[in-house]
Amino acid sequence: MTKSLKVAIAEGLPPQTLFKLRSIKRALMGQPPPERPQVAASAPAAEPEPTPAPAPVAETATELPEPRTRQTEALERLDAHKISAPYLFFDVDDVLILPAKEIARTLTLSVMYINSADVKGDIAEFGTMGGFTARTLANAMVFDPRYQPNQPLRKLRLFDSFEGLPEITAQVDLESQHVKSGTWSKGGCRILSAAELRTMVEAIIPPSRVQIYEGWFADTVKLLPDDTRLALIHFDGDLYSSTMDALVPCFERGFISKGAVICFDDWNCNEADPEAGERKAWADLVSRFNIVASHSGDYSIQGTKFIIHSYRGMKPRS
Repeated sequence: MTKSLKVAIAEGLPPQTLFKLRSIKRALMGQPPPERPQVAASAPAAEPEPTPAPAPVAETATELPEPRTRQTEALERLDAHKISAPYLFFDVDDVLILPAKEIARTLTLSVMYINSADVKGDIAEFGTMGGFTARTLANAMVFDPRYQPNQPLRKLRLFDSFEGLPEITAQVDLESQHVKSGTWSKGGCRILSAAELRTMVEAIIPPSRVQIYEGWFADTVKLLPDDTRLALIHFDGDLYSSTMDALVPCFERGFISKGAVICFDDWNCNEADPEAGERKAWADLVSRFNIVASHSGDYSIQGTKFIIHSYRGMKPRS
């Protein structure tokens, strides 16, 4: 019983305390001291544990919430499936006006480009039809007094027969799909009179900045003075023959400035056939005048755009 108690006491005491008691006993009995107990590798666990660090949750609780931003709203809408689908954005009305919007956008940006790039010259339109594009160009020109870097202020030169399309006689036009189908024919595309067009445009920019040339392109381009410079041409004459009538004199006489824009409204008509209409006319012009130009891409349904870098006969800037 006594032995069991001693064993129980010995097992219940910490090793260091038990070592001290045994050392005292052996000293009183004249015996050598006992061996110091081996400290296990895990002995440091007996040392006082450090004060635990505050839980991370307590720190997070003190942080301010992030402010709401457009990103917050966008992600909430995405998660709630409230982002507009294309068919919700383009309803019936949008579909009908989309082509006209694209034309207006391209012409407006082209006017802004010739100001930004400091391209010298006026703006010309060949083929005015209902006046939509003439008004678009005029609207884009209203800021010229502030943004045009060179003087004098640009003029808007508008060319049209006001009799519709001419009689179609060129073989390349007779073989084109739009002529064969009757889409293009003599007298077609006639809408406004010269007086109606003038009233429309001169309500946007001053009359001193508007010049209307009534007659066939081959006749009216001849009326331009030799010092004419054109920074932007919007061509809406449809036919191969009309394109050549208008643009051959412009290149021959060096009217078209370096950096000028040429927009072709009917580039992709006639099944986008490269042997018809404006496409063939442009290919022939490039070959004839050694034109170097950047193709700036198609716009709307049928249009395309070029920026002119050089050509045979280009005049230096004065």
